[in-house]
Amino acid sequence: MTLSLLEKIRADLDSDAHAAAMSWVPERSQDLAEHLSRQELYAASEDIARGLLQLSWPDDRPRMMILAFSPGLDFILAFLACQIAGVIAIPIAMPRRGREAHILEAIISNCGTTMLLSSESEVLRLQDVFASSPALEGIHILSTIQLKVLGEGRGMAGRKAQDYAFIQYTSGSSSLPKGVLVSHANLAANLTLIQKDFKVDPEFVMVNWLPHYHDMGLIGGLLTPLYGGIPGVSMAPSAFIKRPVRWLQLISAQDSNHKVMSGGPNFAYQLCTDRVTDADIAGLGLHAWKTAYNGAEPIRAITLQKFEQRFAQAGYSNTNMLTCYGLAETTLFATGNHDPVIRPVSVLGLEQGNLGAPLNEEDSRQLVASGHADPERIAIADPLSKLRLADGKIGEIWITGPSVPETYFNNPEQSQLTFHAQLADQPLSRYLVTGDIGAIVDGQLYVTGRSKELMIVNGRNIYPHDVEALIQNAVTGIEDVAVFSYDDASAKNESIIVICELARTARSWFADAAEQTLSAELEKLASQIRLSVAPAEIAITHLRFVGPMGISKTTSGKTSYGQNRRAFSELPESIRSRTASAEFRSKD
Repeated sequence: MTLSLLEKIRADLDSDAHAAAMSWVPERSQDLAEHLSRQELYAASEDIARGLLQLSWPDDRPRMMILAFSPGLDFILAFLACQIAGVIAIPIAMPRRGREAHILEAIISNCGTTMLLSSESEVLRLQDVFASSPALEGIHILSTIQLKVLGEGRGMAGRKAQDYAFIQYTSGSSSLPKGVLVSHANLAANLTLIQKDFKVDPEFVMVNWLPHYHDMGLIGGLLTPLYGGIPGVSMAPSAFIKRPVRWLQLISAQDSNHKVMSGGPNFAYQLCTDRVTDADIAGLGLHAWKTAYNGAEPIRAITLQKFEQRFAQAGYSNTNMLTCYGLAETTLFATGNHDPVIRPVSVLGLEQGNLGAPLNEEDSRQLVASGHADPERIAIADPLSKLRLADGKIGEIWITGPSVPETYFNNPEQSQLTFHAQLADQPLSRYLVTGDIGAIVDGQLYVTGRSKELMIVNGRNIYPHDVEALIQNAVTGIEDVAVFSYDDASAKNESIIVICELARTARSWFADAAEQTLSAELEKLASQIRLSVAPAEIAITHLRFVGPMGISKTTSGKTSYGQNRRAFSELPESIRSRTASAEFRSKD
């Protein structure tokens, strides 16, 4: 029998109430770290839960609470309080005035709740943010302190068991966010799968820097150690982004009796490779890092290879790398395995829908396997015939099993399309259509891209991240790249748009009349970029240079291709019709 999250936490509490549960390492060294034992964590969560039960809840719809917290332990206390009180938690990124308001408005409109929970220190700021939006000004903002006072001396009467634990809003890389309704059973099944495939044992400690409002940070970074009964140590995402070495230093600082589990998207490993100095590496000890998980975005072989070369002297080995694949629609984790397989494949074959051996060096591209493709859970399907494809054939990745939720909240049409697919020869099983495409070779899953982002140019299948990698590997001085197709009604074919984000140090390259002409420096860079993709017979229709944060991202740090495409479409036609443009706007 699979225990629910709360059942497992209570069982561990009965076993050893004083064992370490959660710790928080502050960004500023002068601030004290926070530590909670299992008993302290549960008691503090229960105090908030008593307050939740005193609120007036509608009888005609589920009890739901939006959770908006800055990084810290307050969030996990509030999340567990919702589980204890039978309230569906809705984690969101901390709203910022004037930024991405339409995303939050869409979430509020979809879920229908008018109550939001935050920490005492954030209430006034949230009230100010919400006052700037007519769609948000009716939200009732509560603090965890208020709820503790409200519930003081009260019992747990009024708790109503619900089938659902939380709503995970998707990051919206190609559309507005959709709310995945995750049941307690889905969550328990996924956490059990993670314990098995990550080979979690009592000697582990989790080190986490990922955002708590995203599935990888919430389930992978916070709930996985709670379910596994192991200590969890967290730091703020901003601390990592500002100085990536802090993540590795936190791993290095763990008790030598522990094995460390920690990870993030591919960009995190690349950031460490690029920014951690030789002097910092000399002070690291990464021998205990036994599970370095890598997922949530395309995994690049060159990143894995360079990361190992850079940090081998500190004790790191790629045999401990766990490449994995998952998405909110599978609760989090779908598959993964240690010591990743890197396979050279034919670029021409990719364009034709096959994973085959390269014809020559120029035709070769390295793909990283995302894990074991259990045929009981994972299928590569032809979207038209609904049949499984043979090994090596690229198709849609479909997933089934108890970790897969059944619905998006309040979105029946999209739910039917996404969560209720059936293979033609397996009509009794319900499959999730992930929206990702890939293939299985020798029992390993290779994810090649997103179906909505695949560019079809002159009959060729072009993957955005392949073009992005070509540019970043060949051209220096570029912080980030986004490549997408754009269907212009006036053009005969789809256009390929490339957005290049430059560092602040390049600000002088942007002329005052930047939308009219490129500076000499940008003209040189534009030539290098076009030359970098020429061997792949890719012609860039429009090349646009932007400043820091000029490429739109999802809450999980992925490129939001849909938002970038929309932003490009909103430019004046006089700009879109040119071969290049530039605009420097620092958004911070």
